[in-house]
Amino acid sequence: MHEIATYIREDLVIDLNGTDKIDVLTQLKDAVSRTNLLPDTDAFFDKVLLRESQATTAMGMGVAIPHARVDGLADIIIVVGRSAEGIEFTTPDGMPVRLIFMIAVNDKPGEYLKILSRISWLVRNEDFRNQLFSSDNTSSLFKLLKENG
Repeated sequence: MHEIATYIREDLVIDLNGTDKIDVLTQLKDAVSRTNLLPDTDAFFDKVLLRESQATTAMGMGVAIPHARVDGLADIIIVVGRSAEGIEFTTPDGMPVRLIFMIAVNDKPGEYLKILSRISWLVRNEDFRNQLFSSDNTSSLFKLLKENG
């Protein structure tokens, strides 16, 4: 399995406030915007919202993986957000989303598919998923993802 730890940064692991999907996705966009890693954060965000309007990126189990391709991006960027309250997404299991992995995809779709597969594999483990949900703070959430991703 491909490691996601390569693409996770501590400043891009945040706690989310609120339960509105657009609001929390905006919080994730704002986090990545502060890093200057994306050439056009607003264009990326528009693509994320378009993708989300076409089909939900929620996979169930309290997890969503919104994503969009960014032309000319050197490396994949993963922004992780955690919600204590849960966010209303259209989910296959009807459960609110508590963990979001928002991904900016580069021109290497094979790499993205490996990352997506790894995230899916990790969060399907109920014990690990519950550790992510209940970690004390974003630093401990980042550490869990770095060590296991």
